[in-house]
Amino acid sequence: MSEARTRVAHASRWLVAGALAGAVIAAVTLVRGRAPEGTGAVPAEAVALVNGHAITRDALARYTGAMARERGRIDLDPAEQRRILDRLIDEELLLQYGIALGLDRSEPNARRAIVSAVVDSLTTATMREPERAELEGFYRERGQPFARSGPLQVELALVPVGAIAEDQAKRRAGEIAQRARAGESLTALAGELGEAIDPPLPPGPTTNDALRDRFGGIVVQALARLAPGETSDPVRAMDGYWVVRVVAREPDVTPPLDDVLDAVRQAWTQHEHDARLQEEIAALREAASVEIADPELAAGAANAP
Repeated sequence: MSEARTRVAHASRWLVAGALAGAVIAAVTLVRGRAPEGTGAVPAEAVALVNGHAITRDALARYTGAMARERGRIDLDPAEQRRILDRLIDEELLLQYGIALGLDRSEPNARRAIVSAVVDSLTTATMREPERAELEGFYRERGQPFARSGPLQVELALVPVGAIAEDQAKRRAGEIAQRARAGESLTALAGELGEAIDPPLPPGPTTNDALRDRFGGIVVQALARLAPGETSDPVRAMDGYWVVRVVAREPDVTPPLDDVLDAVRQAWTQHEHDARLQEEIAALREAASVEIADPELAAGAANAP
């Protein structure tokens, strides 16, 4: 057995995230045909030919329909359909590569396993542990997702549900929001129309973790959407309706690399994995014969990113 086939046989089936995830999911729906040898004919049911193997219109329609429903739409425009077709072409190229290595094929489960194993063989065999300098550079360039929200100075008012009816509580919270936007203190309005925060928040900024621990994630999410000086609409939580205001927001805090080292290493590995896979697919496309049988979808190539 060749080294490539050995790698495939022992692959851990690590599926790629992002663009190829949809292609692997779509694998269970594909129905493949092949043009008769020597005829050059395109099967009537084919929307594209990849090295002579057909991607069917029915398969493309089922997958685009599923994507449209997921997005709450009736259908997808030609440019979006072309992007999906490109994913299916990539999946077909990976499948053919796996078959060329001698992997067995059956429908539908082995097909997914072949594509998954090929993804692994093309990427993980050359993966390595990053050097510290590489992680530091990656963190400088792509560290924003690891930043922690800066402390907030806030005002909050709660109208609890239980002591009063739901609709009454909601009306009171709406009045609090309206009057707070007109300049009244949320703290004073909470005492008048709702329930005062007891004990009151300490003066000055409070961390998001402390706010979450005390008031819950829904309140913190509402605060995250506000700019300094803004007051939220009433927000329903387990205990009632909250109205919140951000008085001041301190800058986000980027933690030291060592505090998030494992997460940064995982992100670096995923980034390298995806980049290597895209390079390999680009090479497969360069060497492949790909024909788009549908004129509208062929024209959509110009609009695809």
